Amino acid sequence: MAASHKEMTTVLEKNFGYTSFRPNQEEVIEAILNDRDVFVLMPTGGGKSLCYQIPALMKDGTAVVVSPLISLMKDQVDSLVSNGISAAYLNSTLSESESADVKNRLLSGDLRILYVAPERLMMSSMLSLLKRTKISLFAIDEAHCVSEWGHDFRPEYRKLSELRDKFPGVCIAALTATATERVRRDIVHVLRLQDPVIKISSFNRPNLSYQIVEKKDVMEQLEGYIKKNRSKSGIIYCQSRDAVEKLAARLNKLGFSALPYHAGLSDEKRARHQDKFIHDDVDIIVATVAFGMGIDKPDVRFVIHYDLPKNLESYYQETGRGGRDGLECECILFFSRGDWHKIRFLIEKKPSKKERDLAFQQLSQIISYCESTDCRRNVLLRYFGEDIKESCNNCDSCFHPRTKVDNTAEAQLILECVKQSGQYFGMSHIVDILYGSKTQKIKDKRHDKLPIHGAGKHLSKNDWKRIGNELIQSGYLSVSGERYPIVKLNPSSRKILAGELTVELTEAPISRISKGRTVLPGAASETGENAGAFVDETEDIFVTDDDDYESENEIIERDDFAENSGGSIVYGGRKSILADGIDEYIKPAKSKSTESSKPSVIQKTFETEEQKQEKTEASKKTKSKTAVPKSIEKGKFDAVLFNRLRDLRKQIANDKNLPPYIIFADTSLRQMATDFPTDEAAFLKIAGVAEYKLQKYGGLFINEISDYIGEVESPMPTTAPMPVSVQVVQTGQTNPTVNSEPIETDSISEDELKKTQSLFSQGLSVSEISEIRGVSVLRIVEQLETLIALGMIDNLDVLIDNQKQKAITETIEKLQIEFTEKLMNSVVIEKTDSKCSEEEIRLMKALLIAEMKKDRK
Repeated sequence: MAASHKEMTTVLEKNFGYTSFRPNQEEVIEAILNDRDVFVLMPTGGGKSLCYQIPALMKDGTAVVVSPLISLMKDQVDSLVSNGISAAYLNSTLSESESADVKNRLLSGDLRILYVAPERLMMSSMLSLLKRTKISLFAIDEAHCVSEWGHDFRPEYRKLSELRDKFPGVCIAALTATATERVRRDIVHVLRLQDPVIKISSFNRPNLSYQIVEKKDVMEQLEGYIKKNRSKSGIIYCQSRDAVEKLAARLNKLGFSALPYHAGLSDEKRARHQDKFIHDDVDIIVATVAFGMGIDKPDVRFVIHYDLPKNLESYYQETGRGGRDGLECECILFFSRGDWHKIRFLIEKKPSKKERDLAFQQLSQIISYCESTDCRRNVLLRYFGEDIKESCNNCDSCFHPRTKVDNTAEAQLILECVKQSGQYFGMSHIVDILYGSKTQKIKDKRHDKLPIHGAGKHLSKNDWKRIGNELIQSGYLSVSGERYPIVKLNPSSRKILAGELTVELTEAPISRISKGRTVLPGAASETGENAGAFVDETEDIFVTDDDDYESENEIIERDDFAENSGGSIVYGGRKSILADGIDEYIKPAKSKSTESSKPSVIQKTFETEEQKQEKTEASKKTKSKTAVPKSIEKGKFDAVLFNRLRDLRKQIANDKNLPPYIIFADTSLRQMATDFPTDEAAFLKIAGVAEYKLQKYGGLFINEISDYIGEVESPMPTTAPMPVSVQVVQTGQTNPTVNSEPIETDSISEDELKKTQSLFSQGLSVSEISEIRGVSVLRIVEQLETLIALGMIDNLDVLIDNQKQKAITETIEKLQIEFTEKLMNSVVIEKTDSKCSEEEIRLMKALLIAEMKKDRK
């Protein structure tokens, strides 16, 4: 069907709340509407989904979307339904009656979009069902899974080639965010796309900041970084399950909100941890590569690789899970050449020589990326065939450009050593010769007799390795072989040896993260004697056959697995050392069935949706005329209003059991907090606000914005009277006082304290109160500390068990109770026998201090 630009834009605006297309979207949509096959390569967050969702709404019939993960299907369907679009999925999570209902809707023509896994789609029963209805198009999402050359190969995806024969008149759209030229050709070939329209967008994600950091004092750096980014969502990737468990436990002990995710956990626990993350009930997921493909969460603000990724495609996709909303995200990779040994060990276990050679080649590429002194983004884009000359000004190389120095003499020594040793060895052996080492290999090869042996003792091994690696990156030395790379001379090498070419290389001190940006170390004392050097690749690395490393394929929520094994996918691996520990701290919200006897806290705080709509209608005339006071600068972002809108969004999302971003994305809230829309016409201009969402949520958000404007125009007194039962004596100070002693409340309002005290009295945990209130755990702890100081809470039995209370009290007494207020939480945590969080320590300290003050009286 032919469609005009106006028609496509109308569907975009009405159903998704956007007024213009991103690059390549319109051309792809037009091709699908004309029944052309398409291949689409767009970066994560580039708008791939709209390329098939809009044609699905404009064509007759049902669009079938192939998705590899059950969780991803649910996310996509929730998002579509929230925009008033008829969509569903078929997978093993549905009951028999729910599946029957979806099939009936499909046959009746009620569904515009249906999501299925590749295994289910190719079942004879499913194909027969689809033959009985009108299919508008097939969309193959994550199409790189088709190719055995891709980083995420799924054999079941190759069966999708049969769709061409079984549905010859239906167009096929293949979509992916990561694919090299070789993978692209393979996708087109395997899926048998006919004369496809090929659209390749830039791989560039300007909002992502790339940083490589020395893998030294990692926990110290992590703790400092996360403290400065507390309450922001982040992902930390580790190579093994054991590393994931230990790091998650360590972060929780330090007082952060983190959960582990890996293939060794049960399906139920993985799903629960992922659900907490996307619902903003936990800030950090510590994960193996098993985590991420099914995550559509747009507001991940940092992605940290604790260990070296296996290849650049994996790295690109994993970092791509951050900043999907187009807002800032920091991608930090801790690098040590020692990680090379660990990955090499895993590669050696691959059964096929072809697989091993490819894996070694990919490992070499990721090492080169880490050691490169060029703009990180440009190196990454070049790998995908995209050459950008300008520096990005958003990576560590651009933050701190390194000075070029003349290294011709050093280069000549390395090249001469390569020449004298016969061009049959790797860089590590060349460095050993230069440094004058007496290893058995050097003795066996009689390289200790070479004239060049020991000629480089004036530099450290790490300096020689850095220089050698940069010679390779700059093309002054060549490398051959995948498993055991050897260095060889080339024409440029010979010019250097002949004195015809000067070599300028970069001084490359290693960076450390601080305040969300990479900073260079100062004096040598700051980072130690060997500052500026990566860990020696010959360091002792203990890797055993039972180390629980995971590949991308180890955990896949395949529909056929779930269906054939009763919904349980069990892999080998160590039992989680945090089986229940973390879940005790971050408790799941109570189900509606267990709380049916008492009114919902959400219902106490909010009217029902119908009541809100009635209220909105009744006050619409007044609200629509709300003027923005002069004290509010329209067009300038207001952080206070933004946080209020986030709180409102969180409470609505909790009430509907949806991820907050399904209600509105952060980008929409930021625009609301900038433009201050106080009527429906203005609200509809917010990006991401379509007509359906306007009717469903518009009144709630317009009221909140209008209320905020009114409060700014007529601010409440800053010292509202406290409840009489608290016996607070006002002394004209900003902060309330108890018995004339000031209590620091950090601008905590009376209303906040009342709400938190009420929830605490109902026996709810800190995380549950945080979830209901829609504010951070840290903020709730601060409020509880204030309530304790005010005498409104005098025991913590509902929050901390007696054994922990006793352990903390004894520890503090040992550390001299008169200095309790000065004690560092980390010291108490270290000295306490029981496993306690920083929040528990803080609350117990507050209680002990309050008791001490009573005793003094």
